[in-house]
Amino acid sequence: MGIYEDSIAAFRSGETGRAEALALELLSQAREDGEVRGQVDGLSMLARVALRRGDLSHVMALAAEARGLARRAGDRRLEGMPIHLEAVAVRMRGDYSEARVLYEESIELNLELGEEGMVAAEHRNLAYVELHDGHFDRARELFASAVELTRAGHYDALEPYLLLDAAFVALEDGDRRRAAQLAAAMQAALHAAGQIADPDDAAEQDLLHSRLREL
Repeated sequence: MGIYEDSIAAFRSGETGRAEALALELLSQAREDGEVRGQVDGLSMLARVALRRGDLSHVMALAAEARGLARRAGDRRLEGMPIHLEAVAVRMRGDYSEARVLYEESIELNLELGEEGMVAAEHRNLAYVELHDGHFDRARELFASAVELTRAGHYDALEPYLLLDAAFVALEDGDRRRAAQLAAAMQAALHAAGQIADPDDAAEQDLLHSRLREL
């Protein structure tokens, strides 16, 4: 694996400090070489680290810098991750109208690029925007679409998160027991993979557990 792939693996396993160190190494090397992809990847990983630490303003600044580099290079493919990270930060600060626009932009870009795995991921992310904005029927549709796309494309990395989505649907349907079972299954699946939840999903997981305790 390269430096970026190593940083992703470290981040997903919860080694946030190692992910940050690798991202800084990648960014420094890419800047020295004048290589745009490495700079975008490095900035994007630093934005992920900032997201996990709850520094949403820093996430936005890093994502904007990465997207600016991609635009100046004329490489649409490199814009994908910065747009996604900006959408996540906006969603986590509770600005659902702006998050909706960004997630829809991300979906449109990834459809154009043929990145169906990211389309599936963004459908479920947009579903949370709709869910928290009071549009449950639309959220249910998007969750279902994410399942269909994930299973069709065998995007196994998304499977644990589909369990979290299903738990929210069960809770909205009034089935507390099933919601709790699905939440536990999601955690077990991540543990089996040696991973921890991504920051936005960890926040949704915390919210789910809080709502379950209230019932």
